[in-house]
Amino acid sequence: MASVFRKLISREFGENIYYKYFYVCQRSLQEKFFDSDEIYQDIYRRVERRDKGDIKNMQTRLNESLVIAVRIIKTYIIFVVYVLAAVLYLVTLGLHPIVTAAGIILISLILLQKTYEYIINKYCYIDAQIVLIYKNVLDKLLLPEKKETR
Repeated sequence: MASVFRKLISREFGENIYYKYFYVCQRSLQEKFFDSDEIYQDIYRRVERRDKGDIKNMQTRLNESLVIAVRIIKTYIIFVVYVLAAVLYLVTLGLHPIVTAAGIILISLILLQKTYEYIINKYCYIDAQIVLIYKNVLDKLLLPEKKETR
């Protein structure tokens, strides 16, 4: 399972390019100085060749990914509350202990999967940095068009 941002960058540019950006960011962060210029220039060269319609579609996909990431993070707490309520409900139903235990185990497995998804999307700092650079490139390429429409 990968973060929403990693999936976006991998879909847009490919897995190899994502790993290249990831390692550039990681190296930059280890040096305690984040220099995004190398990634910015590379993304800019890749995106500037595309027509405005493609760039707008890229921006739409970026916005959808941002919404999904925020939704995952916001709904996790609500999900945990529902899980606790479901476990409490199963316990108070008075079913056979094996059925109750099986239900609790299934609910726990689902909670583990959701927790893993939450952690990956909440703490994907490097992926978020790459997406911010990507957003800046798209905004820069679409900005002249927005000025013309005014």
